[in-house]
Amino acid sequence: MDFETLEKDIAQLNKINPNANHTSRDRYYTLYNSIYERLLEMEKDGEIVLEPGKKTLGYLHEILMNDGPEFCYTIVFWNKDDSTRKYKIGVCIRGRPICKPYK
Repeated sequence: MDFETLEKDIAQLNKINPNANHTSRDRYYTLYNSIYERLLEMEKDGEIVLEPGKKTLGYLHEILMNDGPEFCYTIVFWNKDDSTRKYKIGVCIRGRPICKPYK
């Protein structure tokens, strides 16, 4: 998996309105899960760097599956070769997954 493809998928995810209708919500969650799985692989292979002192990406799955609807948690990550373009993946208020550029 290359980081450019990942960035394109993140950009596509951010264009989907998961509240628009059932099809959009399904597409959003499917793409989020695909991004998440690829990030797990990239983390395992050492292709990405996580913000120091944060929990692993695997922790997000626990939150989505087990925590209440008001939980919020994000993990910042970036390509190990380019720390200037950072992104965050996480779970925001009411349990909705997020993945977007970090500002």
